Amino acid sequence: MKIRIASFFFLLAFGVSLAIPSFSARAQAYPNKSVKIIVGYPPGGSTDVPARIVGQKLAEVLGQTVVVENKPGASGNIGAELAARAAPDGYTIFWVSIGTAVSASLFPTLSYNLFKDFVAVSQATSVTSFLLVHPTLPVRSVQELINYIKAHPGELSYSSSGTGGSPHLAAEWFKARAGIELVHVPYKGTSPQTIDLLSGTVKVAFPTMPGMIEHVQQGKLRALAVTSPKRSPLLPDVPTMIEAGFDGYVATSWSGAMVPTGTPAPIVQQLSVAINQVLAMPDVQQKLATSGADAVGSTPEAFKAFIEAETLKWGKVIKDAKIVNQ
Repeated sequence: MKIRIASFFFLLAFGVSLAIPSFSARAQAYPNKSVKIIVGYPPGGSTDVPARIVGQKLAEVLGQTVVVENKPGASGNIGAELAARAAPDGYTIFWVSIGTAVSASLFPTLSYNLFKDFVAVSQATSVTSFLLVHPTLPVRSVQELINYIKAHPGELSYSSSGTGGSPHLAAEWFKARAGIELVHVPYKGTSPQTIDLLSGTVKVAFPTMPGMIEHVQQGKLRALAVTSPKRSPLLPDVPTMIEAGFDGYVATSWSGAMVPTGTPAPIVQQLSVAINQVLAMPDVQQKLATSGADAVGSTPEAFKAFIEAETLKWGKVIKDAKIVNQ
């Protein structure tokens, strides 16, 4: 899969090297003990796997043990709350994902604030979704699907792996942009959703590629478009949603690193450089690609701006679609 590692890495590394003489003694010694990565989801999931892949190599770069701790529950918010309360010393990294970015819109009474309680370090991954239909549906393009839905009101519904997830939000954004009506059928996870999608019980979905692309390649499901800015190398003949007529339509799942507010700036920069160094490693890129993710490197400033934009974009979708946590 296409890997995006920006050239800023070398400039960032150079900047950090210039700043080293002004570091405090504490910062100069960092890290002198193990580093913890908190993941707010169970082991083996789409957020956990990249954290472990990056964490393993990050240990080599930092010269210290890196331990991934899973704190699942409340759509990732239990882990986020624990990380927000951690000491701001660089020894606790919060593995943030798109789920955390939309939580403020779904959970009005959170005990933490993503932008006040955390500092961005670097984006790590991006995962593409795609618009799938069951092959018994007589459509082969996004426009044909829209025409079919309008000609058969109330006939079709769409599935997702859960309320508030990126597949759910991608579909609601599509509905609003296309001016169509589709009933949402949420499942408790990807596995039961996949079973009913393959059987044709529910014929439309916007799932992420991991675990689903094999069904497309085998002809069990049909891909009409991908939600990434450019076509996927895994499906070169499938257009993007932008090519299908939806300007600016980019709906990807993603993850990355943040640390508690108050973490010394030199440590934030050191972690950002280290993570980008890891993401540039060919074996890391390959492992991420195998898990269905693209490696993405960014500065702390760029990642902060990205999270802010994603929060605003999906917050508007949630508000307009009147989505509530269930």
